[in-house]
Amino acid sequence: MKKTPTPGKSTCEDVAALLKLPLQHTIKSLVLATEEKNEAGDIVKVQVWLLLVRGDHSLNEVKTGKIAGLKNGWRFATVPEIVGHFGTPPGYLGPINTKKPVKVVADRTVANMSDFVCGANEADFHITGVNWGRDLPEPDVVADIRNVVEGDPSPDGKGVLAIQRGIEVG
Repeated sequence: MKKTPTPGKSTCEDVAALLKLPLQHTIKSLVLATEEKNEAGDIVKVQVWLLLVRGDHSLNEVKTGKIAGLKNGWRFATVPEIVGHFGTPPGYLGPINTKKPVKVVADRTVANMSDFVCGANEADFHITGVNWGRDLPEPDVVADIRNVVEGDPSPDGKGVLAIQRGIEVG
């Protein structure tokens, strides 16, 4: 594991290009928040969640809404909430050395990764060579939270998915 300078590179695509790595070796960090309210409707507690998907994947919001703790509604965290929990604005976020505790949800593809790249929670830096169990604890939740992509195994296990345009389903 190594803290690596990535000046001005805040997207997975830019970091992968700079480090000459496949995009699949990077992790995208998305920050959500849930709110606990009292009987009067006032917010009494905010829980911040860090969702991790592979750099070449995107978050599926419907699947995300089915995770325990997120089922009753969630929102994307505000920049002040992100800075308060991670110490830096978006673009360099990661699960290592957060300023405040966050619930970590990793997509299944991320939970199986090793020697990956994630944000260092410091502007212009990422961490390379990260491994679950050695460098950070296993995620709090492992779930399928990404959109499918062409080439993924089919649900019946007898082939791979192809993405097709359709005008009618019936």
